[in-house]
Amino acid sequence: MSAVAETTDRPAALVAGASSGIGAAVARRLAARGHAVALVGRREAELKEVAESIRTGGGTALPLTLDLAEPGAPAEAVAATAAALGPVGVLVCSAGAIRLAAIHETEERHWERQVRVNLTVPFLLAREVLPGMRERRHGWIVNIGSGVGSEVVPGSGGYGVSKHAVERLTELVHEENRDLGIRAVTVAPGWVATRLAARPADLGVPEDEVLDAEDIADTVAWLLDRPARMSVGPLVRVEPTASRAAAGDAMTRHLTRARAEGAGPIAKESR
Repeated sequence: MSAVAETTDRPAALVAGASSGIGAAVARRLAARGHAVALVGRREAELKEVAESIRTGGGTALPLTLDLAEPGAPAEAVAATAAALGPVGVLVCSAGAIRLAAIHETEERHWERQVRVNLTVPFLLAREVLPGMRERRHGWIVNIGSGVGSEVVPGSGGYGVSKHAVERLTELVHEENRDLGIRAVTVAPGWVATRLAARPADLGVPEDEVLDAEDIADTVAWLLDRPARMSVGPLVRVEPTASRAAAGDAMTRHLTRARAEGAGPIAKESR
């Protein structure tokens, strides 16, 4: 898409990590609500599939193939979105990197990767969009955290630390900007059936007891529909009802199973 999107009453949205899972579901939901959406991620083919599904439904989508962990990429993503769709009024950070290991087993490069993707990228994106939001006195910043960020789960390593830290980042953004019409929320899901998570069948949990990406997209849409006078969060936890599908317990069983099978650190990325 090369032309600027047609003006609507919905501000342009930028979704980081939009090629699959929660990010893709949120991007589709925002487009269905009337937002022109920039889809940012590393996997070009998958981004284009999500963008095409949005366009088929009558929405506006701009796929941007970028590795947001690279220097300058967050600024490039925001600038490209503004040029094509207008200023970013909704920022959703769903990009994630996970490598589960005990602290003494965590390599420095793996620690730095997770902190970069899970914490520094949301910071850099927020820093790019906040000046415009403050000037317009309106905006939403939604960071996708994790239930593990609110619990101490041995073996969660840099993932657990970075997801905990992004909650504090969101709190700071919220407090510093709440009187300027800007709301910031961390949506912290429990076990969601995505490529980053363990498969329910591997842990003896029925698929229908685990959340899916649409549940989180529903939550984000609900947040955006709150009246301007209402503040929700800045931490919103969304957990499965079943206790055996709780985030901390599921991750502990996942790690125990992997160690019993002699597997090394569990590493995945969704960007």
